[in-house]
Amino acid sequence: MRMDQDLRRLVQFYHVARTKSLSTAALKLSVEPTWLSRQIKQLESHLGFLLFDRSARHMTLTTEGSEFFESVKEITDAARRVESVARSLGAGKNELFFGLADSSFWLPARKALLDTISKCHPEIILKTVVSDTTELMNQLRDREIDICLVGRLHDMERFDFLTIHNRAPRLLVPQESPLSKKHELSMADISGLDIAIPLVDNDYSFETIYGPFLSAGARPHWVSEGPLAAFHFALANRISLVAWGFEHSVNGPLLAKEIVDSDAKVEVVVAMNADDDREVLQKVWQNAITIARRIDKPFPRDSRPGKKVP
Repeated sequence: MRMDQDLRRLVQFYHVARTKSLSTAALKLSVEPTWLSRQIKQLESHLGFLLFDRSARHMTLTTEGSEFFESVKEITDAARRVESVARSLGAGKNELFFGLADSSFWLPARKALLDTISKCHPEIILKTVVSDTTELMNQLRDREIDICLVGRLHDMERFDFLTIHNRAPRLLVPQESPLSKKHELSMADISGLDIAIPLVDNDYSFETIYGPFLSAGARPHWVSEGPLAAFHFALANRISLVAWGFEHSVNGPLLAKEIVDSDAKVEVVVAMNADDDREVLQKVWQNAITIARRIDKPFPRDSRPGKKVP
């Protein structure tokens, strides 16, 4: 087997193992699932052991497959770094793939950052990729994108990240609610209150935005379709909603109230791979630092772990 064929199959195996789905991995790799399945079987034949337990409902790794996956992650990451370096030296040296969380459309810092990059570096070609935070961080880890603007996650040790938005959410209450008469609220007002709460894929964001309200005794009304759907659910059912910014983009008869003693927060970061020192990326990173200094930062900011923002 040729070395380039070996490497391709290792990358294919990596995606199947990470997604635990042939169809999802095939979609990501732009191939047919049946063809991808044959490639995995040929890799197993070449290795001399099974990578997946095919009796399981999902693509479950065998013991040998799990151990092999740990090594393949390193190889795949190295291959991605090589691709990034090659792109930075070739025709794509001024091209960056910028991931944007689909829930960040309302963020002033997002527009400010994109406008600053465009103004300061017109030679840089930004190709935006919009998805949810978890998928974008996976793409960043796999070096399919170069930088991203996302909600902060728990596990970000391998990345450089810079907080560009860190604010306490407000509470939206119906006009007919007794709370609408109060100038500001406290967390004691939350006990027993009906609140529409979306299911989000980011555990850190869920805990820091909604966790304090649940701990204060809110009665949750779960909305599976996400934050904007929760907004419309609250409107339709005349209940309250935790508001973290996007409410400015949607008109509705809900009144925003500050909560004086809440430790809830909405935190959005710009992240990149810590070992990516390409010049074009560093230019964009400096723009992110500039934005972080002047906008949306009433809370103490985190920056690159172990590194101080100048």
